[in-house]
Amino acid sequence: MQLRFRAAWVLLLAFLFATALSSAAEDPFVHPPELEKDIRFWIRVYTEVSTDGGLIHDDWDLGLVYEVLRFDPGDSQRERERAVEKAKSRYAELLKRFAAGNTENLTAHEKRILHAFGDKATPQTYRDAIDRLRFQLGQADRFHEGLIRAQAYEREISKVLSQHGVPPEIGALPHVESSFNIAAYSRVGAAGLWQFMPSTARRYMRVDGTVDQRLDPYSATEAAANLMLYNYHLLGSWPLAVTAYNHGPGGLKTAQDELGTDDIAVIVKRYNGRTFGFASRNFYVAFLAALEVDRNAEKYFGAMTHLPDTQSTVVDVPDYIPVQALEKAFKVDNGALKVLNPALRPPIWSGARFVPRGYGLRLPGALGAGEVEAALGRVSAAQRYVAQRNDGSHKMRRGETLAGVAAASGVSLGHLLALNNLAPGHEAARGEVVKIPLPATRGAPAAVPAEAPETTPVVAAATPEVLQEAPVASAPEKPPREPVSQRQAQSAALLPALSPATPGDAADYGVGEGDTVIVQPEETLGHFADWTHISSATLRKLNKLHKNAMVTLGHKMKLDFSRVSQSDFLAARRAYHTQEQDNFFASHRIAGTESYVVKRGESLWTISQHNGDLPVWLVSQYNPEVHFGEVRPGTTITLPKIAAINRQ
Repeated sequence: MQLRFRAAWVLLLAFLFATALSSAAEDPFVHPPELEKDIRFWIRVYTEVSTDGGLIHDDWDLGLVYEVLRFDPGDSQRERERAVEKAKSRYAELLKRFAAGNTENLTAHEKRILHAFGDKATPQTYRDAIDRLRFQLGQADRFHEGLIRAQAYEREISKVLSQHGVPPEIGALPHVESSFNIAAYSRVGAAGLWQFMPSTARRYMRVDGTVDQRLDPYSATEAAANLMLYNYHLLGSWPLAVTAYNHGPGGLKTAQDELGTDDIAVIVKRYNGRTFGFASRNFYVAFLAALEVDRNAEKYFGAMTHLPDTQSTVVDVPDYIPVQALEKAFKVDNGALKVLNPALRPPIWSGARFVPRGYGLRLPGALGAGEVEAALGRVSAAQRYVAQRNDGSHKMRRGETLAGVAAASGVSLGHLLALNNLAPGHEAARGEVVKIPLPATRGAPAAVPAEAPETTPVVAAATPEVLQEAPVASAPEKPPREPVSQRQAQSAALLPALSPATPGDAADYGVGEGDTVIVQPEETLGHFADWTHISSATLRKLNKLHKNAMVTLGHKMKLDFSRVSQSDFLAARRAYHTQEQDNFFASHRIAGTESYVVKRGESLWTISQHNGDLPVWLVSQYNPEVHFGEVRPGTTITLPKIAAINRQ
């Protein structure tokens, strides 16, 4: 009996051990021992010190904290900065004493610092540490506020991440980026919950003067999920994908290639990229710290305030409609509508622009399809427009015609000519300014074919959420020049400059050994001739190309840099690809990915053409390890899903 019990106990222990190992193996976010001190440092920042204080520390060894500074809440930004500089100077003098061998008559605090350097420290060790003195502002009050705000979005964020196959832990990242403040702007122009820069955001959502979906937490979460998936496809590791959210996927790919490893600890401690500074090195450990605090909020902050759940409904707007007409039809308060629809920019709320057709307007309450249909029925035909409201005038550009301007503005050519006292057949000159009337309404004949309104409005399932306490006024078009308070000013000045995600083009545009380059999508021999100021014939001869042969994607090509510098060539080459990609994302966004198995006889070009007319460069970006000139049948590749964006 005792033997059977002992055997059962051994089996149980083995099972528990195997389960623990399996669970650990499935954890996509490793905690390397080499980074443990860094993680603990950020937990202190997020839980122990408020924005009325901070830590004087070593910017490489985060386990070495010299002092916790406390500011008077009434101190000005300048007074706080002086206190920081005074503390740094004090520790710089102490380190100079250590370097000179003067370690007598030390206080207990100074002995602790000396001991932290260990027995093998040399005079140079202390001198080097002087340059690494850094101040980190505390974040405990902000993090606590963010935990409360997060309740409004965590359910939706979890759902979206799950739908995209992104680990749920990524849902803690807004704690690092914005403290879950949907109206947050950075000094460099990043905005919203996920702190997207405009250039990156335009790959995944609409960003312009009418709609900025970076400020909509739901649209921005979809975009963040798609960006994380791209980073993961490129880098093959979730820790690297998270770091790439800050540093850019191209930079992390370079780090992988240079060090020959996917180990996040090795990359964090050994990569010396020019722009891989404090913020990038600490982004992953700050994320792990935020995840720990988010999961154990009451351990660090005590009992949490829980906000009551409310519900909202998303309705696709069937026409271009003034927001005031929608407020009246749905009997909703302007302030509540602004809180629920932060992506709509000031021109919408002032009436200078209409709510765009197809926009998912979020309304308070759980509305049924019948209620939505009845409310939309109260919007008269005179308030339903077939095109976006214009600025009232237009300066003619090269190649434009009056007929084209009229069609784009949703008015008839005759109406446009009459308003401007122009005769039929008038050819407008470049730079000529013409007045633009309001576009036609559904109650008037349209000048251009317009999509018929939905007979049954599209209504998203009502999902529980919390109305965030946010300012009634919409967020500014640009980051405010002046901080709202001295505390915010201090934060902006001294927090790590955690730069947001950068565009997802990780292609190798550089010049390699022997003045060679790798041919990228959309590049031709003529492009290389233009960028180097060398004739196509000379380049053909240099590369032993037949007179009718074309350059091949993915192959090496030798160039002649006798007439331009490599840096000028690189600038021209990058500018071309940036423009190509910007043009595409002016009217398209990435809405997800799908797997595709290559068939016999297919090439990158045919795959791109037969799957939604995808740009070759975009398919290549999602499959950086695939050599499409020699791709084999049966190879599984990733194809991005593309959706059109209505920019009106």
